Amino acid sequence: MFEEEFVQLERVNTIRERVKAWREKGYPGVTLITRQLLNHWNNPERERKLFFCQREAAETLIWLVEASPAEKQGIVIPKDEPNDPESQAKGYKALTRYACKMATGSGKTLVMGMVIAWQVLNKLANPQGRRFSDAVLIVCPNLTIRERLQVLLPWRQNNFYDKFDLVPRSLVERLHQGKYFITNWHLFQPQDDSRSRSVVQRGPESDRAFCNRVLKELGSKQNILVINDEAHHAYRPAPLPEEVREQLSQEEIAEREEATVWVSGLDKINVVRGINLCTDSSATPFYIKGSGYDEGAPFPWIVSDFGLVDTIESGIVKIPRVPVDDNTGALIPKYFRLWEWINQQLPASERQTPRRRAKPESVLREAEGALATLASE
Repeated sequence: MFEEEFVQLERVNTIRERVKAWREKGYPGVTLITRQLLNHWNNPERERKLFFCQREAAETLIWLVEASPAEKQGIVIPKDEPNDPESQAKGYKALTRYACKMATGSGKTLVMGMVIAWQVLNKLANPQGRRFSDAVLIVCPNLTIRERLQVLLPWRQNNFYDKFDLVPRSLVERLHQGKYFITNWHLFQPQDDSRSRSVVQRGPESDRAFCNRVLKELGSKQNILVINDEAHHAYRPAPLPEEVREQLSQEEIAEREEATVWVSGLDKINVVRGINLCTDSSATPFYIKGSGYDEGAPFPWIVSDFGLVDTIESGIVKIPRVPVDDNTGALIPKYFRLWEWINQQLPASERQTPRRRAKPESVLREAEGALATLASE
């Protein structure tokens, strides 16, 4: 018997009830631009209707920024505080982060587009306002995802603003006035030319130099909107005793390093240029093994949740096929942990290790039986 432990996100449930009541009252306190967008997204005559989970995620972020303090009384969302002495000594400030937990296939990228339109159009309408930003930095884990996120650039063909009718026609052109930059976290790697053969050596990169290099596409913009995609990779690893660190696998060490580079890059941007808001998009905004936190513990700044079960029940994604039986007589079905089983079948020379990835052709060879079983269903 296999059991799953369901953890109630009490703060999320409370926020959901507050947002529902606020919605039913007609979104009191929002700007004219925000009201235009909300009416556009909720219009029952829309040719391409938005799913409720997409509208709720965007509404939650809007509520957190625009609803009156009375609406939010008693809601405290922990900030992402620097937790190492070096960051604290440099004066790095806590980041305001709001995470939207959305299952794969439920439209995370579309929600990013809604958030961008809301922030950029409001900032252009009120340039002096500090609640909004027309400079958008989108950070993701790799080049593949970076390419997929190009649909968030309003001038691109097949962009999501046009494809999903996210913005009223009267406001579409204004989106082009914003500044946008999509990158992967690797750009945040600090530079140090102390060991170079160059005649001029500047040494370790200052925070200001870092921002000038990384944010070149955004010019001198300040008060930046940051969107972290696959944000479960962006966390502050908890300090670990030396004896615990020595027990970490190579993969866990690499994950900690990636997370450190990602978040420390945001810290530098925040202290030099100012980050208005960080929105995190992820299907799994949880701490992973080796992070120094309880494995599977949710990020404390999750504000909305639309999980896999909700997505299946809503008909947004199809029911996943999970092997529950076979003819081997084993307690655990042959293909239940498919990747683990495949890797065990591979010869030692082809098997994946912390230092080497398995070749796709080898994996597909061993997966043939599982694929045939799935096809027969």
